[in-house]
Amino acid sequence: MAQFHEIAQPSLSPAHEATSGDPARFHRQALASALIALGVYVLTLAPDLSWANGAYDGAELITASVTLGIPHPPGYPTYVLLGKLFSLLPMGTVAFRYNLFSAICAAAAVGLVVLTIGALQPRIRPAAAVSAALLFGFTPLVWSQAVVAEVYSLNLLMIAAFLLVWSRRGAGASSSLLLGLAITTHLTSLFWLPAFFISGRRQWSRIAVGLALGLSPLLLLPWLAAGDSAIIWGRPTNSAGWWQLVSGQLYAAYFQPAIDAERWLNLLQAVALGPAAFLAGAGLRGYPSNEDEHLHVHAAGTISRPTPILLAATSLLYIAFSLSYNTSDAAILLLPVFLILALLVAPMLQRPGAAALLLPLVLVLLTYGARDLRRQPTARTYAADILRSAPENAILLTPGDHTIFTLLYFQQVEGYRPDLSLVDGNLFAFDWYRNRLLERYPDIVMPTGDDLVALRLENKSKRPFCLVGLVSSSVPPISMTGGRFETGDGAPYVLCAEEAN
Repeated sequence: MAQFHEIAQPSLSPAHEATSGDPARFHRQALASALIALGVYVLTLAPDLSWANGAYDGAELITASVTLGIPHPPGYPTYVLLGKLFSLLPMGTVAFRYNLFSAICAAAAVGLVVLTIGALQPRIRPAAAVSAALLFGFTPLVWSQAVVAEVYSLNLLMIAAFLLVWSRRGAGASSSLLLGLAITTHLTSLFWLPAFFISGRRQWSRIAVGLALGLSPLLLLPWLAAGDSAIIWGRPTNSAGWWQLVSGQLYAAYFQPAIDAERWLNLLQAVALGPAAFLAGAGLRGYPSNEDEHLHVHAAGTISRPTPILLAATSLLYIAFSLSYNTSDAAILLLPVFLILALLVAPMLQRPGAAALLLPLVLVLLTYGARDLRRQPTARTYAADILRSAPENAILLTPGDHTIFTLLYFQQVEGYRPDLSLVDGNLFAFDWYRNRLLERYPDIVMPTGDDLVALRLENKSKRPFCLVGLVSSSVPPISMTGGRFETGDGAPYVLCAEEAN
């Protein structure tokens, strides 16, 4: 088998030396880029619990993290534990602290992208690296997740850290550990495994050890399940339940590889502005042609670090999955593609020099208004109406995730209305959920199966029973006559049984 050999570095002319990579200089530029991104994110940060930018899981993630529970599959233990630390910060509402957590993670990812570009292209001008990283950070999709409580910014940070170590040290234990951690923050990080294994095929034993350590937070799920959090998905206390949770089997039905023109058009429309900014840079020539600029090999003969081909192939996996995942927010799954684009486009931004920094500035000016969440209505406004109007000691039946987790946030995290028993009509279909409800509310008479009508009938003489919803599209899970409270366009609503009046 043909062996690769260490590529000798050619001598540099004085002019070329002026633009060669200085690690200290890249560190300064990385810090500056991260601070710039963080400053813009903080200026547009949601001040409280927000459903903006598709952050409908925010209330669930925050509540599970604060109470050390388990959110929806795969459980996100790394987010839960790191978020718990941020929840202790003495500033703003708890929700604001988690929004800030996202901003810091995304800004740190921007800084690491600068360092990764410097590692992959040691002779690149710092202005080009900074421009590419800030284009990534201010891409509307990336920015949208940096200002709300979600898992995606943490996932981008873990991927950026993984790519930096992979670029500097090659495929090994340390880079695989970070890849394992990235997988615990979002399962789509599994798409990095093929390229990573190809690059480190001579070090599989070290990679396996690192991956195992990186994935170890998933082993904490049984411990989290033993707690008393109001949000604990599934039964991860046994091997079958643990695997069902961490593998995300619940969402397998959403994977529908088929040509759906409308879905694909919506996906492309959602991310159009970001690629447009990158393509503006890609039109500038300057990608290096010398092999030593983009191909890294070990003397032992293994391609050890990310190459443009490996990066592009990984981005195609993300794109293919996003096109096949039939959900309204599938575009969010493309976030790592923009990180990859930043690495690939950076060399093309060398020709304009410092003028390349105008590109992210233009992007900010074009999208700032749409990303600014400081004055947008928050979920608190709607939840307060529900909590104020609900009868004392009532059982509240909710129609889905948006309502149940928002109300749980205000009850479990901020301590509002601890007298209420919160039950979700969709989750009630799971026997593990009904069992946990029985543990949490032992005074509720629980039907033997998924029977919400029986739940109402068996409890109507003991406690008020109300249907509640926070969003206008939510449909009450059962029919019931009684008094009704509404605001605005039909949301929120509180509908209480006549028997409880």
